[in-house]
Amino acid sequence: MDYASLSQPLALSTGSILALLVMMLPFLSFLLLISFGRGRETWAWLGTGIQLSAAVASAIIFSQVWFGDTIHARAVWFQLSTESFRYPFTLGLLIDKVAALMMLVVTVVSLLVHLYSIEYMRGEKHYTRYFAYLGLFTFAMLGVVLMDNLLLIFVFWELVGVSSYALISFWNERPAALQAGSKAFIMNRIGDAGFLVGIMILWSQFGTLDLKVLEHLMQQSVLTKDGYWLSYFRIGGQIFENSAPAHWLTLAGIGLFCGTVGKSAQFPLKTWLPDAMQGPTPASALIHAATMVAAGVYLLARVYVLLDGTALTVIAFVGAITAFMAAVAALSQHDIKRVLAFSTISQLGYMVMGMGIGAYDASLFHLVTHAAFKACLFLAAGSVIHALHAVEHHGHDHTYDPQDMRTMGGLRKQLPYTFAAYLIASLALAGVPLFSGFLSKDAILAGTLAWTDKIATASFSFYYIVPALAFFTTFLTALYMGRQILLVFFGEFRAAKKHTSLHGAQQFIKESPSLMLIPLIILSVFSISFVYSLNPLDGGASWLTQNLLVPITAVPGDYNYLVEIISLKDDWHGFASLLALGLVIFGIGLAFLLYRPKGKFVNAYANASQGKGLAAISFHNWYLDYLYRNIIITPSIHFSTLVHHFDQKVVNGLVDLMGVAQVVLAHLLSWFDRYIIDGIVTLFSKIAVFIGWLARPAQQGKIQTYFIVSLLAFIAFIYYLIL
Repeated sequence: MDYASLSQPLALSTGSILALLVMMLPFLSFLLLISFGRGRETWAWLGTGIQLSAAVASAIIFSQVWFGDTIHARAVWFQLSTESFRYPFTLGLLIDKVAALMMLVVTVVSLLVHLYSIEYMRGEKHYTRYFAYLGLFTFAMLGVVLMDNLLLIFVFWELVGVSSYALISFWNERPAALQAGSKAFIMNRIGDAGFLVGIMILWSQFGTLDLKVLEHLMQQSVLTKDGYWLSYFRIGGQIFENSAPAHWLTLAGIGLFCGTVGKSAQFPLKTWLPDAMQGPTPASALIHAATMVAAGVYLLARVYVLLDGTALTVIAFVGAITAFMAAVAALSQHDIKRVLAFSTISQLGYMVMGMGIGAYDASLFHLVTHAAFKACLFLAAGSVIHALHAVEHHGHDHTYDPQDMRTMGGLRKQLPYTFAAYLIASLALAGVPLFSGFLSKDAILAGTLAWTDKIATASFSFYYIVPALAFFTTFLTALYMGRQILLVFFGEFRAAKKHTSLHGAQQFIKESPSLMLIPLIILSVFSISFVYSLNPLDGGASWLTQNLLVPITAVPGDYNYLVEIISLKDDWHGFASLLALGLVIFGIGLAFLLYRPKGKFVNAYANASQGKGLAAISFHNWYLDYLYRNIIITPSIHFSTLVHHFDQKVVNGLVDLMGVAQVVLAHLLSWFDRYIIDGIVTLFSKIAVFIGWLARPAQQGKIQTYFIVSLLAFIAFIYYLIL
């Protein structure tokens, strides 16, 4: 097919206009609230109403696309001229089933966070500014979801980074919040540098960044026996060819994956997400549970057909390693939100791993279920924190931390609805049957076994690392969530053990207002398996996975094994489910043995510290921040300091020396000019004056004298000639 026909404009349809409206409504909310909002609750309700409109419109589009055709609108933005052709650079909206699903997730979760925040953020100094930032963030996320062009996706990708920085560092009077926002922003830029490299490789090879055109041209590209990657496309009557080393195909895929590594907090760029809990809790639910961090997984789904086998293998291993490391880190945390933050990283590792092993549909299924139960967990944690602020106010103890699980316990009696929501979402996260996480996570686990069965060529192949880490992470997930439930909601209230001023303060703890409970109830319902499948034990029977067909990769090469993995998943599903269930039961049982009420460990937990050995490794997140600080940051600071001193002492010294030398030389030249040049000129002038003085007596004005002198001179001249 001709290149121009592939990139031809596509007219706006009713669906695409409605999708554009969905994207612009949150931006309208941002503009109104940032321009006119003055802290009144009315503005927060206005932003929530606008978000409700976006969610309703998203539901309409979802129903159209899910049961109908893809919506695609495209226009030519500008053209790049070469000697032989003018490349059209297009922009447009591409709404397939995956995009429609993600758009619905973003708008609904954003709506619930808006509603929850009206009560949670009441009394904040910059109340409406917070809601304005929520609108900007939602707009940026929808841009990532709906754009059909990698460059435009990258633009909105960066805007997501800016708006998340604003939300993370919202309480900018706190140094920790500013540092967390800066850390998140910088680490995301590291990943985005790789993302940009991947984009540039694809542009250099195909001359376009349109996702649909890239897929078509990638299908026509070939890998030669001498190690080159060739792409062909026709323009008019001519065939054009671009070539690059074969490994550039892999580099392009890994480069795109780098964007996911940053945004979805994968190893080694995963240390920013726990610190990002410095932001408001409902913002954490929006950014770090359902949308921003899931954008990396969504990006992999968008470019899945452009990833070769090597890139997919790298993705699988990085996801498995991240899931395991984050689960280990969650085991020893004391901050209720940091446990959930590490849990988010771990579950994102599952999704990334799912993409790498070819479990495309299961990975997206887990993205949706995780969005519900993890947003529920964050908002429920916010409900706990909100209730415990009453304890802080009662005791007038500013050292009390309402997020520290060491000072919690027994809260299920005072917070029954919050406890119910927390329990349901935790069971979904742990992968207990009848809850959504069991369906989606087990589908990924079955995929790891099918992938290893197909791709491993030896009994002890290193590919077995992936399912081993995945299943062990299932056990760890049940363990740390069981630990959190027991420490927060069971046993006795431990605050008084650490803060003597808080005796009797538990009586002041009350359930959260209805505005905060309504989102919890809704998200709890979406954490139950029957919402997704009438068969609570088989994720493959879900209406969601049945409509998310795994796309066939477009990269050159033999990738039939990916198709075979899809069929093998059903064969491994029963074994994977039983093994995972056994590990979940073991994890919950071990959590109960260790953290049961009135147990030996719980009685001493109020004064627990960072621990030693493996516990310290867990608490400090494998000492990654320590390693980065000592291997990268500190040496960089020392190098910068050295360069600064070199600049100050050597470079500036040389510049100063040259300046002094020029001044000295200027003084020497001035002296030479004044005393030598001017002296010679003055000497000649004085000689001329002296000669004039000597000759002046001869100038008497008497002709007789002049005649006699001339005659004598003539006689002397004749005499000279004769002699």
